[in-house]
Amino acid sequence: MDKNNFFKKDALRPTEEQRLLTQPFYAQANELYTRFNDWKDIDRFYFIPLYLEMTYCIAGLVSELAPDPVWLGSFVQCTINHPELFQYKCPKCGKTVLPYRYVGTPMSGRVDLEGKCECGWEGYEMVSGWFIRGEALREQIAADKFRHGKYKLLHPGAKAATIDELLAELI
Repeated sequence: MDKNNFFKKDALRPTEEQRLLTQPFYAQANELYTRFNDWKDIDRFYFIPLYLEMTYCIAGLVSELAPDPVWLGSFVQCTINHPELFQYKCPKCGKTVLPYRYVGTPMSGRVDLEGKCECGWEGYEMVSGWFIRGEALREQIAADKFRHGKYKLLHPGAKAATIDELLAELI
């Protein structure tokens, strides 16, 4: 994956099934962040595919922060490892919010970090720096490619786990 190639001509939208498989992440992102150390070394869960639709379309071109799917572990790792890029303070209580999605546009450079706070506030923080955030996420995915290849080699035909299966394992 070229970390600087954010644009492509044709974009496949996630299927309804893929969107439904990603929905539990939006609802349970805080729990998954909190329990990251419990599942980060389990490849079956680390490589759960997320279809976050972090794209922006204009004039027939699609720009994307990262191509779908994004692995759950890569997304969470990137958010945790780059607090200056992906974390923000809740406007209601001041606690740190770890977002469950980043969307925006390269035209203005704006990114909306969407998340939920423990206090119940849900919304987004608008920041600038679309390209640097995209590079950080793509670098994390690239860093995880060797681990993913090893997992696929050792577990041929393994079916991807789901967020619901991960949550059931954590409980």
